[in-house]
Amino acid sequence: MLIEANGLDRRNFQCWAFCPGMLFNSTDKWWGDHGKRDFPHEGIDFCMYKDLSGQLLRIDQKTRIPVMYDGFVRAVFRDYLGQALIIEHENARSGGRSYLSVYAHTKPCDGVNPGTEVKEGDIIATIADTSRSKAKILPHLHLSLGRPSPDLVYEPFVWNMMRDRELVDLQDPMSAIDWPCQVMDPQHRFCHEL
Repeated sequence: MLIEANGLDRRNFQCWAFCPGMLFNSTDKWWGDHGKRDFPHEGIDFCMYKDLSGQLLRIDQKTRIPVMYDGFVRAVFRDYLGQALIIEHENARSGGRSYLSVYAHTKPCDGVNPGTEVKEGDIIATIADTSRSKAKILPHLHLSLGRPSPDLVYEPFVWNMMRDRELVDLQDPMSAIDWPCQVMDPQHRFCHEL
């Protein structure tokens, strides 16, 4: 949906490309000093893709973000680079249990607020402009998926709540990507220069 929502040419789109630090549970940074993260990564970071010629291209703050499935916006809060939206979903594919998708480092669209109902494919945000970031990190979409505890209270929600396994059971979002992906060698020039 991210490809279609942004008018990218599917015939020339080879794969999403990830540096190792962009992956779920990574303990390494993919930006700045490329050192260790304070906590394992809670999701995956969409930042670049390859076209059929093998050229790496980046997404940016004009990138439109569609919601993965029908659901309700449960929280919108400031994160490290923009704002994060938490969408709660319930459907037969999940055995009737609710689950969350978290779209972080974004600029939410007007009218996307807690309580808003969203339908699969609705544009909920664009990627935040990170040019003023102290970390000098490129614009990217952070996506987390998880199962909420019945004890999870969405107001007020803060980033660290995602790390509390008693509140959210985080899942690897790679299984939800319906397009080929490539994890690049950490020494690849592009990964090393981010």
